[in-house]
Amino acid sequence: MSTDSTDSTHNTNRPMEPITVTLAGAEDPAEDLRRLELWLRMDEDLAPLLAHRERPAGETMGIGYDLMVQVLQETLQVTALTLLRCVYDHLHTRPADDLEVTVQVQDVRVVLTGRDTLTRGELEAMAARVRQAIEE
Repeated sequence: MSTDSTDSTHNTNRPMEPITVTLAGAEDPAEDLRRLELWLRMDEDLAPLLAHRERPAGETMGIGYDLMVQVLQETLQVTALTLLRCVYDHLHTRPADDLEVTVQVQDVRVVLTGRDTLTRGELEAMAARVRQAIEE
């Protein structure tokens, strides 16, 4: 049995577990990450939540940072689905399908590729997994 005694009017803006967005399989990973970030920044809900997390020197592999999406309690319901939808749409605007984008919170990983054909319901189910990991 889980009880939540938190007042719903208290701490609605508190940051929660961030979402990390990484990519793999690109010929020019730094450029592909830059393009993905520009795409995500076009969404007015995601743009103010995006930040960079510098990678340790030994883990750069051509990319000096990962994208972080800071999730707020009040935006949790829409942030995960909006992020996955935007990543999915971005992947389908690319001429090649070699890029993989990983959206991760704690140990929950969602990997999207340009080869994926997903329904809205499938994206919603993935977003629910991400939201659940954030809330834990």
